[in-house]
Amino acid sequence: MSDERSSRSTARAETNRNIRMAVKCSDLSDLETETWDFLCECGDDGCESWITLTLAEYEALRGKDEPILAAGHTVGVPALARRKAHALAEDAQALRAQAEIQKRRAARHVGKDGG
Repeated sequence: MSDERSSRSTARAETNRNIRMAVKCSDLSDLETETWDFLCECGDDGCESWITLTLAEYEALRGKDEPILAAGHTVGVPALARRKAHALAEDAQALRAQAEIQKRRAARHVGKDGG
């Protein structure tokens, strides 16, 4: 898989994350059976496929670090490795942010205790 195809796959995955966030933030997902259209993340230049999933189905695939793919479409090993690296980087960023919050909270509590 070329770097260009991998970049398209990553961009489509990001678009799908944005779709999911928009649905969640807008509280448009009242019904668990409501479906949404997501882009195929195969990265093929000619692919214009959309996949219809519930948010639960989408999140189940994401939870297993699996790409959203149309039937018969595939993603190569380099793209999967990039996806995993991107997910790990996002997790690390979230953990750093949580650590900073905990440090500030601990500093406030130490100040209150006179310690």
